[in-house]
Amino acid sequence: MLLIFQWDQNPENDMESYVSIDIETTGLNPETCQIIEIGAVIDTGVPVEDCPTFHCYVDNGLIQGQPYALSIHPVILRRIATRESGYIYLTPSKVVLKLKEFLRENGVEMPFTAAGKNFAGFDAQFLKKLMHWNKHIYMRLRVLDPATLYWQPEVDGVKLPNTETCMVRAGISGEVAHTAVEDARVVVKLIRYALAKMIV
Repeated sequence: MLLIFQWDQNPENDMESYVSIDIETTGLNPETCQIIEIGAVIDTGVPVEDCPTFHCYVDNGLIQGQPYALSIHPVILRRIATRESGYIYLTPSKVVLKLKEFLRENGVEMPFTAAGKNFAGFDAQFLKKLMHWNKHIYMRLRVLDPATLYWQPEVDGVKLPNTETCMVRAGISGEVAHTAVEDARVVVKLIRYALAKMIV
């Protein structure tokens, strides 16, 4: 089924890839809380695990946030604290330039289309607080939110489904990982599945 939605890999094809972005934070308020992890996946049509992927942990130095959010991220915080090997750790001042470099190296031109669950209402509000973001990163105003693709008004009313519900409706097994790269990959899978069903 998903093969219906595979991008044409012909270099002359001008179909534009979108970028699925997910963050993990120390709370819900972008004014007082911080980003601690960023993941981005460029949907190039290849198997999701092979799509170009950006990942880093954000070392803010002093951590501040809300107790519940901090409690669900012990692994992330421990890695940042101990500099566990095998991962990239960046200060907030360096994150944007590294992300821009990643996008440029993988052929993403500005402005690009971002994708993510509640990206406009949550992730984007935090990302805009990063140093240099508005200077170097340009996204289109409209974003791809998989919740709208899985909305069933007769069941959901006016409330959009959460990621877990979208996964069930798409037949994707597992739970929401609450890790940036895996959650960004789930968004790509949800978008691909929904669009493939539309084409059929």
